[in-house]
Parts: sequence; structure tokens; C-alpha cells
Amino acid sequence: MYMFMFRYWQMNMNKDPFTKTLVPLGLSGLFFGLACASKWIGLYAGIGLAVIFFTSVYLRFKEYLYESQNAPLDMDGNMRAFPMRLACTLLFCILMFIIVPAIIYFLTYYWHFAPKGRFNLQEVISMQKQMFNYHNGLSHDTHFFRSPWYEWPLIEKPMWYYSSDTVYLGLGVVSSISCMGNPAVWWTGAVALTVILILPAVSKRTSSAPFLIAVGFMSQFLPWVLIKRSTFIYHYFASVPFIILATVYLLGKLKKLDSYAFVTASVTLCTLALFLFAAFYPLESGFPCAYEYALHLRWFDWYNFAPQ
Repeated sequence: MYMFMFRYWQMNMNKDPFTKTLVPLGLSGLFFGLACASKWIGLYAGIGLAVIFFTSVYLRFKEYLYESQNAPLDMDGNMRAFPMRLACTLLFCILMFIIVPAIIYFLTYYWHFAPKGRFNLQEVISMQKQMFNYHNGLSHDTHFFRSPWYEWPLIEKPMWYYSSDTVYLGLGVVSSISCMGNPAVWWTGAVALTVILILPAVSKRTSSAPFLIAVGFMSQFLPWVLIKRSTFIYHYFASVPFIILATVYLLGKLKKLDSYAFVTASVTLCTLALFLFAAFYPLESGFPCAYEYALHLRWFDWYNFAPQ
């Protein structure tokens, strides 16, 4: 959904064929519907998509206003049609970002209710209330692995799903399944995103890329600041693509300055990420490993591999 909204941002309803501009916009709405039907956090993305869309509309409006005030006789047909194009675009957005996602969301419950003969709007709405009450009731949860939003970027408290009983695996061997981020990716991404947020304020040359990346990240991350229920590190996963984009964007900037430094930084980062993936893999996947090996990876305060 963000990819196609980014593509719409690159287009211009005042210059490009109008129907062509609706293609990425419609696809963004379609994938927004699929995201919401997969998990409620897809709704958070709607805020970011709206910010990008209406910012684009504002820029197009400024172009139209400038032309109409300074060179009204020289305006081409596309520019003159801006008011009609804008009205049609807004109606199209109502269809693709409200009506279509609502239909997709409703239909995803078919296989849940149809076997019982209870697939109707009332049953689906009732389930939404049940789910909301469940999540709302987690505000006083005492789960040991709960983690507030400000701990996620630094991986302060990963989620631990499973720990083996050493009686079955043999003394000195452990098996663990946990949920965390790759330190090379997450820590580098946290720094890159910070730079992305500061860059527009200190750089004389402006680019839309930092804006798009920042909006995408903030729309997925900031809502958790307001959530009162217990949260966990996996809630950060929807924000991770944007810290990766921030890292890649800065590497692209480095390439323009020094190609050798770019290659060195890229290879080093990818190698380190691959190494850490392999190193932590046994503790993430449940693959049995030596207890002594696990102790070397006790980077965080939640690992406890002592025999039960």
C-alpha cells in the first residue's frame, strides 16, 4: 500500500494522464484493505497514506493556484481540469480506501461464520466488539515480556515463546524460540531514521524521500505511544521496513559522495546482519544448541537458559 502511494506521489494529476494516476492510488487502497483484514494495525497506515495523499493534493493545488493567478491564458487543458480531476480523485478515494476495504474486511469472516450459518453483518460487528474489549482489557496485564514502545528500536526486551526442558534434550543442551530483531538491522536503522528526521532541517537541498519514509514510520510507530494496553516487541515489526528504507537511503547518499565508502559500508552491514542472523538463529528457531553457546548470546536481560 505504501509502495503504490509512493508511486502516486511521484505522479502529477496536472500533467500526467488522469486515469493513469488512479492506478497506483487504487492499488494502494486495495492493499490497504488487505492489510486491515490481516491485522488491525493496517488502520494505522491509513493515517500515513492520508498524509502523503493530501500533501500531494496540496502541492497540485498550489500549482493550479499559481497558474490561474499568474498565467490564466496559458493554462493547458490538464491544468484547467484540476477542480474536476480533484473531485473525481476524492470520490475514487472514498471507493478504494473506505468502501472496498470495508467489503474486503467483511468477507474475510466468511469461513469463520459460514459453516455455522451465521455469516451476516451483525455477527461480524459483534466480533469486532469482542476483540476490542479483549485488547482494551490488557491494560493491566502483568505479562513478563511486555515491552513499551520506546524499548523496541533498541531491542531491550525480546519476546520469549518457548524454553526446552533439558531432561529431554540432555544436560548442557537447550532449545529456545524467541522474537527479536536483528541488531545490525534495527540498531543501524534507528540511527538512520534519526538522521532522516534531522536531515531536512540541516540540508539546503530538499528531497521527498525522507518525508515519505518518516511519514510511513511514524504512522506505524506513533500510535503505540497512545496505546494503554500491554504491548510487545513484535508490534514494532510493521515499522521495520521503514528503518530499512532509511538505511538504504543514507547508503545511497554515501554512494554519491564516495563510492568506495559506500561499498565498504554496504558489505560490512550486510555481512554483519547475516552473521548475527546465523548466530542468534538457534535461540530464535528452537534449534538445540549448547548451553555454553547460549550464554555467549546473553545480550539482553531476559535470557535464562539454566536447566529447569
